[in-house]
Amino acid sequence: MVYLSDVNLRAVLVVLVARAGGSVQISNEELYDAMMPDSGIGERFVLVETDRGVEVSIQASPAERAAPG
Repeated sequence: MVYLSDVNLRAVLVVLVARAGGSVQISNEELYDAMMPDSGIGERFVLVETDRGVEVSIQASPAERAAPG
């Protein structure tokens, strides 16, 4: 799996929201930043197939990598 199709992304979101207790609050600022990142990185998902499923993480933006720990 190289990228998340809409179907796969929706399945991942269902699992993550369920793990978070059934609800996730996202601000407009966070949503818009994720939709239109100023980093120029369009696809930030990093997908790794494992023996038990799929590991999903995100690639840090240049600003996030430069931010102090």
